[in-house]
Amino acid sequence: MKVIHAHEGFYTLNFERGDEVMTGLAAFAQENGIRAAHLGGLGAAAHLVLAYYNLDTKEYERQVLDENVEILSLQGNIGVKESGETVVHLHGTFGRRDLSVFGGHVFELVISGAGEVHLASFPGTVNRAYDEATGLTLMCPAAPGAEL
Repeated sequence: MKVIHAHEGFYTLNFERGDEVMTGLAAFAQENGIRAAHLGGLGAAAHLVLAYYNLDTKEYERQVLDENVEILSLQGNIGVKESGETVVHLHGTFGRRDLSVFGGHVFELVISGAGEVHLASFPGTVNRAYDEATGLTLMCPAAPGAEL
């Protein structure tokens, strides 16, 4: 992954063929002290692990796809768990050669051609904490006295 442009917390990132986007984004955020960000992207992928979250079972239903697809849209954010772990929360919409479209929660995404991501970081921290009702690690207000 290469930084193509950077200005006042806004970054244009280029992921190259074979790069895995989720680990690359988490590493970039940690290396640059980013604890709050919004991101979007597009490109092409050869390997995906996508999921649908089943609220009834409180489990992700994952599917592995090893095929060339267009990345029509990536949307997500970066925050931090109570443990201090960086969380990249990303959803994607993808297109097949026949122009059919599918999408879901992204766990893995390996670039096959282009991988263009625009990341806007913000001061402070987007906090995430486990929510018993949904089984998800959701955005939440900061604990009293914690960094916002």
